[in-house]
Amino acid sequence: MKTNPVYLITFCFIALTFKLSAQQSDTTQKTQAFPPPALGSFESSFNYSPFKINNKRMSISQVNSTLTLPLYNRLDNGRLDFFLVGLGYSAVLFSGIDNQFGGSTFQSVSVPLTLQKSFSTKYALIASFTPTLSSDFKNISSNDMIYSAAVLLKIRSSDRFSYSLGVAFSKQFFGTVLIPLVGIDWNITDKLNFSGTLPVAEKLTYRLNNKSAIGINNDFGIGGGTYRLSKKMDDAYLQVQQFKTTLFYDYSISRKFSVTLSAGYNFTQQLDLYSKDQKVNWVPFNNLNKRVPLKELKQTGIALQTGINYHF
Repeated sequence: MKTNPVYLITFCFIALTFKLSAQQSDTTQKTQAFPPPALGSFESSFNYSPFKINNKRMSISQVNSTLTLPLYNRLDNGRLDFFLVGLGYSAVLFSGIDNQFGGSTFQSVSVPLTLQKSFSTKYALIASFTPTLSSDFKNISSNDMIYSAAVLLKIRSSDRFSYSLGVAFSKQFFGTVLIPLVGIDWNITDKLNFSGTLPVAEKLTYRLNNKSAIGINNDFGIGGGTYRLSKKMDDAYLQVQQFKTTLFYDYSISRKFSVTLSAGYNFTQQLDLYSKDQKVNWVPFNNLNKRVPLKELKQTGIALQTGINYHF
């Protein structure tokens, strides 16, 4: 059993960072007479992954919602500073899978905090901290907490291209993770854009017109997570991994509201149940594959998703 440490980190700020980067590109040449971009948002999605094992129908569904509020938002001569506070909720639901993994519903609540300080129109520092309560919610305690943080230096080299260099740290139920991050936001043409945070996620978008866009998305970790189980399960933890590639269609109903439909394939889809003593610190410097799962399920399959996005 091979485990990629990237699967085990879910950063709510990663997708947001490069949406903000694109917005900043549009405002870099403006002066302080112009209002700052609207950074508040509400996003919600539903993911459905059906599959069969020994002719038995099973599925893994996920509900994800995030509300982001700008507590501070200032644009001065193309330099954008902000402080964002979010509230995220996620639920993983099993159907057709027996209770060998400790239940059928697992949930998480997170509070992502994101700060950007621009030193000039070219350089900006982004810092994020996200505490997350992640468990089966049967007997909630401080043991259900996960903590993630990241720091990125964003460099805007031209009107069309910016990149970020940084590091991410996460304290998980299995131990600690420390990985480098490389971010890219590249307007290849007026209609074609490539963005992402390597090695977590990449997205290629082609804008058909002012309302519609299509593209392809590689997701290495947004759909995964770890969940602490109750004392009845001896405080074991469940690890959910999904690595998928999807095609998507995005339609803007208005300037603020859009809907997204996507379909693709889970090249990796895996459930692992570990006892609480199965820990490895400072991944990837130490081998995460040394852990031995109590239970395991592996099965690839299709991935379907629908979502809404509202910006204010």
